[in-house]
Amino acid sequence: MNLRTTHYAPRTILLFILLLAFGLRAYHLDFQELRGDEAFGYFFSLRPFADIIQATLTLQEPHPVAGYFVQKIWLGWAGQTEFALRFVNVWFGTLAVALLYRLGRTLDIAAMSVALAAFLFAISPYAIWHSQDARMYSMSLALTLASVWLMATWLPRQRPPQAAAYVVVSWLALHTHYFSGFVLLAQNLFVLSRALIGRRMWLTLYAWLTLQTVLAVLYLPWLLRVNGILVNYGGNGDSPGLFEMWQRSFSVFAVGESVPAGQRTLWAGLAMLLLLIGAIELGRLGPPGRRSLWLLTCYLLTPLLITWISAAQRLIFNERYLIAAAPPFYLLLGLVWPVEHGGTRKDTAQRWLLRAIPMLLLLMMSTGMAFSLYHHYTNPIYSKTRGWRELSATVTRFSSGFAQGQVRIAQNFPDPTLWYYYQGVVDHLVLPPSPHAVDDARIQVIELAQAGVQRVILPVQTAPNWDDQAIATTALAAHYTLVFEQKVGGWPVQVYALAPPKVAGINVAFERGITLTDAAVQPLTLAPGGLISVHLAWQGSVQTLAGTEKAFVQLLDAAGQLVAQDDRPLAVNPALATYGILLPETLSAGDYRLIAGLYDPAQAGAPRLLTLDRGDFVLIEEIQVVSMAGR
Repeated sequence: MNLRTTHYAPRTILLFILLLAFGLRAYHLDFQELRGDEAFGYFFSLRPFADIIQATLTLQEPHPVAGYFVQKIWLGWAGQTEFALRFVNVWFGTLAVALLYRLGRTLDIAAMSVALAAFLFAISPYAIWHSQDARMYSMSLALTLASVWLMATWLPRQRPPQAAAYVVVSWLALHTHYFSGFVLLAQNLFVLSRALIGRRMWLTLYAWLTLQTVLAVLYLPWLLRVNGILVNYGGNGDSPGLFEMWQRSFSVFAVGESVPAGQRTLWAGLAMLLLLIGAIELGRLGPPGRRSLWLLTCYLLTPLLITWISAAQRLIFNERYLIAAAPPFYLLLGLVWPVEHGGTRKDTAQRWLLRAIPMLLLLMMSTGMAFSLYHHYTNPIYSKTRGWRELSATVTRFSSGFAQGQVRIAQNFPDPTLWYYYQGVVDHLVLPPSPHAVDDARIQVIELAQAGVQRVILPVQTAPNWDDQAIATTALAAHYTLVFEQKVGGWPVQVYALAPPKVAGINVAFERGITLTDAAVQPLTLAPGGLISVHLAWQGSVQTLAGTEKAFVQLLDAAGQLVAQDDRPLAVNPALATYGILLPETLSAGDYRLIAGLYDPAQAGAPRLLTLDRGDFVLIEEIQVVSMAGR
């Protein structure tokens, strides 16, 4: 009975851990919106296979093609929803947990210690973040883990099937992320150092170098084609100091990124203390334990240090690039679990007592993981990105009522995320079309005006590497009027209107010598939440005015109740003054009246200025509001 329990208990535990890992990675998979890199990967993977390769070379894409190939195949089966985009990485993330367990057992680490490591890896907010990200990092994690496991399996007996599997998996890892090469470097460091101190390792070293040569020959054709990309890539991260690197790396491994920045030093320090305890425990297991400790040390530190050292020359340090170094971190944490070394019951009790503090520390870190996961799943503050769904809906409303050729959506940075979420028919452009292209932006806007584009919707993004001097807004302001601005998500959304070619004659005279001569309204039919541009021409003498007068434009329902308005200081004698009327999103479909008038807030009693026939407003247009479904 005891033997049966000993044989099956670890498998039962592992099955539970794998189900937990899968569940945590699939839960709320489409809760967070896609970030820019995810949207870019989606559009990139829609190309034919040959075009993906060619575009990688032509566009200097800093990532290899395997991740895009896998995503293309997967999307052909699963569809293109956010859930489908990310689901393939749920599988790779779960596979990585299983591979972590196999690696730990191959290194002769006790089953319960490896199970604890796998459990921590299963609930890791950092690993889950990447498993819920439609990029190649989770795939890279699984492949590099498989590569290390196959190396550890091959070294003792050097069987050809394991050697072939190692070469294939390592080759695929290199085609998934270039930083996979850092894990291969860690493997070579381990084997070479073992050969230098052990006579029996020289034959192993010869066989190992043969494998590396085969791998290099297979990868060399691709490496030669992308060498210029790797050399010229400037990075998409930063260049931290040594202390900041340790703090950020071990904090994110421990509790992920869904924690306040001020807590990172605490979590990093706790993680390093637990790593030290795990390393001491593994070293106490004799020569096999010390060999395993050296392998895990190489596996953990080589990617971290090389990434950090490389970042001194270019900005390539980013927490997501460290994903391949995460497995040894969790294997060492798992060794905090008390392991029996023989001895009396009293000795065992003393050991458990001595382990009480490390276990409490581990419990503290697990609690931090739980809170981080809770934030990841529920707190928008820690979202990868926010506002794209809302922005898409806003763009749809603001473009309602216009013919397709009369409106454009402009971006002052070529972020593809909006085009994943926006499913409408309005064309878009990037303004400026290339980084810092002032003259090209001016030409674009002139062409828009000449083509009769009446409205331009511009979500203004912070883009220091593309539009660092308000190029887009300056170019638009030269020919269009900023009629409305609203904060949506993290972006100010600006709406620009072009003065219409035709205006309706009004010619209604008001008190103080003011006449409303002309008016134009666009559009006349629109959806709830839409925006009306109103152009009015006021004529008069400045000498007859008090200087405190204001013009108002209001939208009234059938009962004469105010539903939306805009008022601004009166500007006389301009060609056209432009107003923006934002309709409530809850506005009912139906017919409405658009009126305009004047008032003087400094005038006591009756602030409205009357027309010469004693009216207090002028009817400008009849507006029809229709539901989005009815458009």
